[in-house]
Amino acid sequence: MVHIQTLSSDEKKLVGYTVTASVNEDVEANIIVRLRDKLMNTRHNIPHQLDNTSMYLVQRYSDCEWTPDVPFVHILAVEVHEFSDIPNEFIQHTLPTRTYTKVTHHGPESTLTETYHAIQEQAICSTRPFDFEYWADVHSLDQEDSVIEIYLPMKE
Repeated sequence: MVHIQTLSSDEKKLVGYTVTASVNEDVEANIIVRLRDKLMNTRHNIPHQLDNTSMYLVQRYSDCEWTPDVPFVHILAVEVHEFSDIPNEFIQHTLPTRTYTKVTHHGPESTLTETYHAIQEQAICSTRPFDFEYWADVHSLDQEDSVIEIYLPMKE
């Protein structure tokens, strides 16, 4: 089940890890899952976190025709109040204040591809420089009652 709404979101300060990979590379090597696990195991080193269960996946796209073989930037991160005392192993990233289309996915992460196909078919914010997923409870992603929020920036 998918729920769609438009909303404004304030700036978010994120701290975590980044990697550049295509969808096909990720599927073959579980790159994002491994990076998420690494962040889950090291997040206790990040000061000023808003909570200890949520996580973000930011996806910044290249300026070219997208295919599953085109590499793009993935950022796995937690939200913080401020960028101070951040250990060197982590990157800092800011999500801008802006209006987003929020698509809510209900169900396990393994079925998330269906939601992204629906987004493509409906041409929701089809040309965008980035999007991000918000996982309120990163520990429940495989459960049937899991909720994943996908934020697609609207054109300004």
